[in-house]
Amino acid sequence: MIARALAIDPDILLMDEPASALDPISTSRIEDLMREITPEVTIVIVTHNLREARRIADSTAFLTPEPDGDGAALVGRFVEFGTTEKIFSRPADERTEAYVRGRYG
Repeated sequence: MIARALAIDPDILLMDEPASALDPISTSRIEDLMREITPEVTIVIVTHNLREARRIADSTAFLTPEPDGDGAALVGRFVEFGTTEKIFSRPADERTEAYVRGRYG
């Protein structure tokens, strides 16, 4: 799948849970490949795996569902963006901190 995407020489590659349900060896190979191609391709991944995000991301955004104005539905909220180091060690928003510290999610 990744080879097919790279065949068209993209500038940006979007990957949704690229190592989901993979064994540790396969996960490592996927992550190695992502590091190898990042000089030529910007990779955006969506993941719930905080360890994976810490290992491979240069920058991290935290998004979370929150009630809309009347509380009838949940909507996605963009909470915070920064270097991966900052997001995981010194997040500016308490919602981000709660998530990365494992207090919810």
